[in-house]
Amino acid sequence: MRSEVLLYVYGMICLGMIGFNLVYHMVLRRRERGAGFRSRGLLRRVARQAERLRAGMQVEKRHLRYLRRSLSNVNALVALDRVLTHELEPCDAGRYVRAIQPVLLELAILYRKKEAVQCAYFAYFAARHQPAGLLMLESMQEVFVTYLGLDSLYCHVNALQALYASGTAESVVRAVALQSRTGAVMNDKILTDGLLSFAGDHRRLEVLLWERFERFDVRTQLAVLNYTRFRTGEWRERIFSIMTDGSRDKELRLSAIRYFGRYVYEPARKWLLDFLADRDPLLWEYAAVSAAGLAQYAGGDVVRALIGALHSGNWYVRYNAAVSLEAHQVAYSDLSELLDGSDRYAREMILYRVESRLMDQEAAREVSGI
Repeated sequence: MRSEVLLYVYGMICLGMIGFNLVYHMVLRRRERGAGFRSRGLLRRVARQAERLRAGMQVEKRHLRYLRRSLSNVNALVALDRVLTHELEPCDAGRYVRAIQPVLLELAILYRKKEAVQCAYFAYFAARHQPAGLLMLESMQEVFVTYLGLDSLYCHVNALQALYASGTAESVVRAVALQSRTGAVMNDKILTDGLLSFAGDHRRLEVLLWERFERFDVRTQLAVLNYTRFRTGEWRERIFSIMTDGSRDKELRLSAIRYFGRYVYEPARKWLLDFLADRDPLLWEYAAVSAAGLAQYAGGDVVRALIGALHSGNWYVRYNAAVSLEAHQVAYSDLSELLDGSDRYAREMILYRVESRLMDQEAAREVSGI
C-alpha cells in the first residue's frame, strides 16, 4: 500500500513539473512576441528619425519626448538595443545615438534611482552604444561615477565600462579611485581588462593612474600595474622600485617581475638572477616568474643560472627554466651532463621538454599537411 501511495505522489509531482514547464514556456513565448512587437514599433519610429538625420535635419522634438517617456521602462530600452544592434546600419545608429544624448542624460539620472539590475542595464546600454570618437557628456560621466556608490557589482562593472567608452581619462580615474576607496569587491583582472578597453588617450590615463597609485588599495594597484605591463615599457623605474621593495605585497612584486620579463631593463637583471637563485621553498613563485622573465636577457650568466634552476625541487621553476633555455637556443644536446647525471628532476624536465617539442612539431606537420 505504501509503495502505491509513493508512486501516486511521484506521479503527481511529475505532472506538476510538466505543467509548470508548459506554463513557463507559454509565458516566455508571450514575452518574446511582446518584445518583437515592441521592437517593430520602435524600429519604425527610429528609422524615420534616421532618415531625417541622413537628410541633414534634426530629430523631431516629439520623438525625443516619446523617448523620455517610453525608455523609462527597461523593456523599451532592451528593444532599442535590439534595433540599434540588428536593424540599423552602424553609421545610422551612431548618428541617432549622438542626436539623443540629452535624453540619455536624463535617463541616466532616472535609472540611478531604480533597482540595481535596471541601473546596471542602462550603464551597459550606454557603454555598448557610445559612438566611437564622441566624448560622452561630462554631466553623464559624473552620473556614472555616482553609480559606483551603489551596492551592486553589476552597476560598478557596467558604469566603469561606460566610462571607459567615454574616452575621458579624468572620469575613469575618479571612478577607479572611488571603487578603491569604498572597497567595492571587484576582481583585479576585471579592472585590468576594462582599463585596456579605454577608448581615449592611454598615455594620459597612465599618467593620472600613476599619480594616484599610492592612494589605491592593493587590488587596484595590481590592476594598474598589470594594465601598464600590457600597454607600455615606459614605467621601468617606477615599477623597478616596486619589485625591489620587500615591504610590498607579494602579488605586486610578482607582477613587477613579469613586467621586466616583458621589457628588458638591465638594472633588473641582478634581481631576477637573485630571485632565481633563492632556494627557499616559500619563495618559489619569485623564482618561477624570474625564470620565465630571464628568457629576454642575454648572457652567459643568465644561461648558467637557468641551467642551475633545472635542479630546483619545484616543478614550475624547472619548467620555466627549461622554456627560457629554449628561448636562448640552448640545445638539449648541450645538456648531456644533466641527462647522464644523477639529478632525476633535471633529467625528467629535459626529457619532458624534448617530448613536448616533438609533439608540437608533429602537430604542426599534420596541420600543414591538411
